[in-house]
Amino acid sequence: MSIRVAIVDDHELVREGLRALIEARAQGVYTVAYSGPSVHEALSSDADAVLLDVDLGPDAQDVATNCRLLTAGGRGVLLISAYDDPGAIRAGLAAGALGFVPKRVSYDELQEALELVAEDEMYLSVDLAAMLAAGPEAPDLSPRERDALRLYASGLKLAAVARRMDISPHTVKEYLDRVRMKYQQVGRPARTRTELYAEARRDGLLSDPA
Repeated sequence: MSIRVAIVDDHELVREGLRALIEARAQGVYTVAYSGPSVHEALSSDADAVLLDVDLGPDAQDVATNCRLLTAGGRGVLLISAYDDPGAIRAGLAAGALGFVPKRVSYDELQEALELVAEDEMYLSVDLAAMLAAGPEAPDLSPRERDALRLYASGLKLAAVARRMDISPHTVKEYLDRVRMKYQQVGRPARTRTELYAEARRDGLLSDPA
Protein backbone atom coordinates (compact mmCIF):
# COMPACT_ATOMS: atom_id res chain seq x y z
CA MET A 1 0.00 0.00 0.00
CA SER A 2 1.33 3.42 -0.98
CA ILE A 3 -0.02 6.51 0.80
CA ARG A 4 0.31 9.91 -0.87
CA VAL A 5 0.70 12.69 1.68
CA ALA A 6 0.34 16.46 1.35
CA ILE A 7 2.06 18.62 3.98
CA VAL A 8 0.48 22.07 4.42
CA ASP A 9 2.47 24.29 6.77
CA ASP A 10 3.53 27.91 6.46
CA HIS A 11 6.93 27.30 8.11
CA GLU A 12 9.39 26.05 5.51
CA LEU A 13 11.76 24.43 8.00
CA VAL A 14 8.92 22.50 9.62
CA ARG A 15 7.33 21.20 6.43
CA GLU A 16 10.63 20.36 4.74
CA GLY A 17 11.79 18.64 7.91
CA LEU A 18 8.60 16.57 7.93
CA ARG A 19 9.03 15.82 4.24
CA ALA A 20 12.62 14.66 4.69
CA LEU A 21 11.66 12.51 7.67
CA ILE A 22 8.72 10.89 5.90
CA GLU A 23 10.72 10.19 2.76
CA ALA A 24 13.67 8.81 4.72
CA ARG A 25 11.49 6.45 6.76
CA ALA A 26 8.86 5.72 4.12
CA GLN A 27 10.13 2.26 3.04
CA GLY A 28 7.83 2.40 0.05
CA VAL A 29 4.74 3.19 2.13
CA TYR A 30 4.65 6.98 1.68
CA THR A 31 5.22 9.47 -1.08
CA VAL A 32 4.95 13.22 -0.53
CA ALA A 33 2.55 14.56 -3.15
CA TYR A 34 2.80 18.19 -2.01
CA SER A 35 4.74 20.21 0.53
CA GLY A 36 4.00 23.90 0.90
CA PRO A 37 1.91 26.61 2.55
CA SER A 38 -1.09 26.56 0.21
CA VAL A 39 -4.31 24.65 0.83
CA HIS A 40 -5.40 25.37 -2.75
CA GLU A 41 -2.22 23.86 -4.19
CA ALA A 42 -2.67 20.82 -1.96
CA LEU A 43 -6.17 20.49 -3.44
CA SER A 44 -4.66 19.96 -6.90
CA SER A 45 -2.40 17.15 -5.65
CA ASP A 46 -3.40 13.47 -5.63
CA ALA A 47 -2.87 13.15 -1.87
CA ASP A 48 -4.73 10.52 0.15
CA ALA A 49 -3.98 12.24 3.46
CA VAL A 50 -3.22 15.85 4.30
CA LEU A 51 -1.09 16.87 7.26
CA LEU A 52 -2.60 20.30 7.94
CA ASP A 53 -1.13 22.91 10.26
CA VAL A 54 -3.91 24.31 12.46
CA ASP A 55 -2.61 27.88 12.22
CA LEU A 56 -1.40 28.87 8.77
CA GLY A 57 -0.85 32.50 9.68
CA PRO A 58 -2.89 35.71 9.63
CA ASP A 59 -3.53 35.72 5.87
CA ALA A 60 -4.87 32.16 5.69
CA GLN A 61 -8.44 30.96 5.97
CA ASP A 62 -9.55 29.51 9.29
CA VAL A 63 -8.95 25.84 10.02
CA ALA A 64 -12.61 24.86 9.57
CA THR A 65 -12.73 26.35 6.07
CA ASN A 66 -9.45 24.64 5.16
CA CYS A 67 -10.75 21.28 6.42
CA ARG A 68 -14.00 21.59 4.48
CA LEU A 69 -12.09 22.37 1.28
CA LEU A 70 -9.69 19.46 1.69
CA THR A 71 -12.19 16.83 2.79
CA ALA A 72 -14.64 17.71 0.00
CA GLY A 73 -12.42 15.79 -2.41
CA GLY A 74 -12.29 12.70 -0.24
CA ARG A 75 -8.93 13.41 1.36
CA GLY A 76 -8.32 12.49 4.99
CA VAL A 77 -7.11 15.44 7.08
CA LEU A 78 -4.81 15.08 10.08
CA LEU A 79 -4.38 18.30 12.06
CA ILE A 80 -0.97 19.17 13.46
CA SER A 81 0.15 22.07 15.63
CA ALA A 82 2.92 23.22 17.93
CA TYR A 83 0.27 24.50 20.34
CA ASP A 84 -2.82 22.91 21.87
CA ASP A 85 -5.64 25.19 20.71
CA PRO A 86 -8.83 23.32 21.73
CA GLY A 87 -11.18 25.72 19.99
CA ALA A 88 -9.40 25.59 16.63
CA ILE A 89 -8.91 21.83 16.83
CA ARG A 90 -12.57 21.22 17.67
CA ALA A 91 -13.53 23.48 14.75
CA GLY A 92 -11.33 21.43 12.44
CA LEU A 93 -12.83 18.16 13.66
CA ALA A 94 -16.35 19.53 13.24
CA ALA A 95 -15.43 20.43 9.63
CA GLY A 96 -14.25 16.91 8.82
CA ALA A 97 -10.70 16.43 10.12
CA LEU A 98 -10.05 12.90 11.37
CA GLY A 99 -7.49 13.52 14.09
CA PHE A 100 -4.87 15.72 15.69
CA VAL A 101 -1.24 15.26 16.66
CA PRO A 102 1.09 17.80 18.28
CA LYS A 103 4.37 18.60 16.55
CA ARG A 104 6.25 16.94 19.40
CA VAL A 105 4.79 13.56 18.37
CA SER A 106 7.09 10.63 17.51
CA TYR A 107 7.45 9.48 13.92
CA ASP A 108 5.88 6.11 14.73
CA GLU A 109 2.75 7.80 16.08
CA LEU A 110 2.62 10.14 13.08
CA GLN A 111 2.84 7.15 10.74
CA GLU A 112 0.03 5.35 12.56
CA ALA A 113 -2.14 8.47 12.41
CA LEU A 114 -1.53 9.03 8.69
CA GLU A 115 -2.35 5.42 7.86
CA LEU A 116 -5.70 5.63 9.66
CA VAL A 117 -6.62 9.01 8.20
CA ALA A 118 -5.75 7.86 4.67
CA GLU A 119 -8.24 5.02 5.19
CA ASP A 120 -10.90 7.53 6.28
CA GLU A 121 -10.69 6.39 9.90
CA MET A 122 -10.50 8.55 13.02
CA TYR A 123 -7.21 8.77 14.88
CA LEU A 124 -7.85 9.49 18.55
CA SER A 125 -4.49 10.40 20.08
CA VAL A 126 -3.89 10.73 23.81
CA ASP A 127 -3.63 14.50 23.35
CA LEU A 128 -6.91 14.70 21.46
CA ALA A 129 -8.72 12.42 23.89
CA ALA A 130 -7.64 14.62 26.82
CA MET A 131 -8.75 17.72 24.97
CA LEU A 132 -12.17 16.32 24.16
CA ALA A 133 -12.63 14.96 27.68
CA ALA A 134 -12.11 18.45 29.06
CA GLY A 135 -15.46 19.40 27.56
CA PRO A 136 -16.43 22.18 25.16
CA GLU A 137 -14.87 25.57 25.60
CA ALA A 138 -17.28 28.43 26.18
CA PRO A 139 -16.80 31.61 24.13
CA ASP A 140 -15.91 34.84 25.90
CA LEU A 141 -19.03 36.93 25.31
CA SER A 142 -19.43 40.51 26.45
CA PRO A 143 -22.47 41.38 28.62
CA ARG A 144 -24.22 43.04 25.67
CA GLU A 145 -23.49 40.07 23.39
CA ARG A 146 -24.98 37.78 26.03
CA ASP A 147 -28.09 39.95 26.29
CA ALA A 148 -28.56 39.92 22.50
CA LEU A 149 -28.04 36.16 22.38
CA ARG A 150 -30.41 35.48 25.28
CA LEU A 151 -33.22 37.59 23.80
CA TYR A 152 -32.80 36.40 20.21
CA ALA A 153 -32.46 32.74 21.17
CA SER A 154 -35.66 33.02 23.23
CA GLY A 155 -37.61 33.68 20.01
CA LEU A 156 -37.70 37.47 19.66
CA LYS A 157 -37.15 39.04 16.24
CA LEU A 158 -34.29 41.48 15.66
CA ALA A 159 -36.58 44.51 15.96
CA ALA A 160 -37.98 43.26 19.26
CA VAL A 161 -34.51 42.55 20.62
CA ALA A 162 -33.46 46.05 19.56
CA ARG A 163 -36.39 47.62 21.45
CA ARG A 164 -35.64 45.61 24.58
CA MET A 165 -31.96 46.60 24.46
CA ASP A 166 -32.69 50.20 23.34
CA ILE A 167 -30.38 49.91 20.34
CA SER A 168 -30.84 49.64 16.56
CA PRO A 169 -31.58 46.35 14.77
CA HIS A 170 -28.30 46.83 12.90
CA THR A 171 -26.40 46.87 16.20
CA VAL A 172 -28.25 43.76 17.35
CA LYS A 173 -27.19 42.01 14.16
CA GLU A 174 -23.56 43.05 14.78
CA TYR A 175 -23.72 41.57 18.30
CA LEU A 176 -25.18 38.32 16.99
CA ASP A 177 -22.60 38.11 14.20
CA ARG A 178 -19.86 38.44 16.82
CA VAL A 179 -21.55 35.77 18.96
CA ARG A 180 -21.62 33.38 16.00
CA MET A 181 -17.97 34.12 15.22
CA LYS A 182 -16.92 33.45 18.82
CA TYR A 183 -18.79 30.14 18.92
CA GLN A 184 -17.15 29.20 15.62
CA GLN A 185 -13.74 30.00 17.07
CA VAL A 186 -14.21 27.53 19.92
CA GLY A 187 -15.35 24.81 17.54
CA ARG A 188 -19.07 25.11 18.22
CA PRO A 189 -20.69 26.46 15.05
CA ALA A 190 -24.05 28.11 15.73
CA ARG A 191 -25.35 29.61 12.52
CA THR A 192 -29.11 29.37 12.99
CA ARG A 193 -31.41 30.59 15.76
CA THR A 194 -32.02 26.96 16.78
CA GLU A 195 -28.27 26.27 17.05
CA LEU A 196 -27.75 29.48 19.02
CA TYR A 197 -30.53 28.44 21.38
CA ALA A 198 -28.93 25.02 21.90
CA GLU A 199 -25.47 26.45 22.59
CA ALA A 200 -26.81 29.20 24.86
CA ARG A 201 -28.73 26.63 26.90
CA ARG A 202 -25.66 24.39 27.02
CA ASP A 203 -23.68 27.28 28.52
CA GLY A 204 -26.39 28.11 31.05
CA LEU A 205 -27.25 31.45 29.46
CA LEU A 206 -30.98 30.71 29.28
CA SER A 207 -33.27 30.09 32.20
CA ASP A 208 -35.04 26.73 32.33
CA PRO A 209 -38.60 26.78 31.07
CA ALA A 210 -41.28 26.97 33.74
